[in-house]
Amino acid sequence: MSLALRSTFLRRSPPVKKILVISLPGIGDTINCTPILQPLERAFPGAHVTALVMYKPCKEVLEANPRIDKVILWEFLNEGPLSSLKFLLKLRRKKFDLSVMCYPANRIEYNLVSFIIGARLRLAHQYHHQNAKNLFFLNNRTVLERPDLHNVEENLRLLGLAGIDILEDDKTLSLPLKETDRTYASRFLHKLPHDQVLIGMHAWSTTLKNMHKKCWPAENFAALADRLSKNHNYQILLFQGPHDVDTNRRIQEACQSPLYIVEGTTVRQSAAIMERCDVFITNDAGPMHIAAAVGTPVVAIFGPTDPVWLHPWTGQYALVRAGLACSPCFYYSPRPLTCRRGDFACLTSLSVECVYSAAEEMLVKTISGS
Repeated sequence: MSLALRSTFLRRSPPVKKILVISLPGIGDTINCTPILQPLERAFPGAHVTALVMYKPCKEVLEANPRIDKVILWEFLNEGPLSSLKFLLKLRRKKFDLSVMCYPANRIEYNLVSFIIGARLRLAHQYHHQNAKNLFFLNNRTVLERPDLHNVEENLRLLGLAGIDILEDDKTLSLPLKETDRTYASRFLHKLPHDQVLIGMHAWSTTLKNMHKKCWPAENFAALADRLSKNHNYQILLFQGPHDVDTNRRIQEACQSPLYIVEGTTVRQSAAIMERCDVFITNDAGPMHIAAAVGTPVVAIFGPTDPVWLHPWTGQYALVRAGLACSPCFYYSPRPLTCRRGDFACLTSLSVECVYSAAEEMLVKTISGS
């Protein structure tokens, strides 16, 4: 649809007063959709913005955002189809003027959610794989995904379907922290030795769809922590969520240097501690995007997933990859992550030296302020 046609559509339509932002994937994808909030506010001043998520950490990411009036958490995977249908029909009665299905959302269930809620204008993507099978046509304004764009850029493209111009200032992640979050971080870090370089690490991911298989081996993280700590006396913070306990225990057992576990925190409390780190070393997982959102330099380890789509959306990041011809190989789909070779060599062959060198180079830039 041309810009002229989009503008004509908007002029002839009732005003947009109720907006629904639908972000049903995980925390990283939810963070990558936050740049759409500023242009939505600019285009539709005074509109009531509701966000719908299905994971509690995603709710924590959005609920302090001043551009969102209400965040609704509905755990579709736990509630079941009948209860979820009743919930969606209740949302339908709110008569949203505009819904935005945040990228990626290449699932039939997501398109059904959008359709049942029934916003007058439903923005979503078409996909290169399984597009018709996943009922993309249940959304009435769509744009075809582009394999050369980051997820943030894909989300911003959706707004063009509503005639919204994107400014350079819009292309920024948003994860507002409260003063209580930063106070928590200060109290946590006060227990640690002062005046040391802080290195944050995150070593695991969710087992959902085999996403844990995109992680660098735990023993490599232990060796990396030892080297950073022994060579430079850096302080290592190992971040831990509910899925990370076993992996972090293995790292602690293998590591000869002291590690400090960051656990029992909310998403924003963790983000406030990440904000104080000099560098954050991580797999491609939600904490990578949290660190990027609070402006911490990131060293990101990538294997089967595509950094073009998922790299940290920040000016300060380094990618570490093995550079195998078969990598990246994973495309968004309901199917679990697998390796055609059977060995995930894109991660297991990646040496500690490679990641250490990337971290050292990033620290030089960070500490020197260059």
